[in-house]
Amino acid sequence: MLFLTAVSIGICVGMMRSAFSIAFVAVMIAATFALATAVSPGPASYFNLLIAILGYNAGLITFLGALFALNSRRAA
Repeated sequence: MLFLTAVSIGICVGMMRSAFSIAFVAVMIAATFALATAVSPGPASYFNLLIAILGYNAGLITFLGALFALNSRRAA
């Protein structure tokens, strides 16, 4: 579920086509994890942060791949 949520965030941010938005959301993912780690009473797993970052990057790559595929199809 975490991976799919991160992929959808990556796709939505990619649709904005703003480098600032892409970087800001990436920082917010890390900041949210840091805040959740600081507030939680138990130990936190960095594996969840890794899954979120990989999902975010996968969403961006998916969007860029789809954008490239649609542009190359229009040119043909």
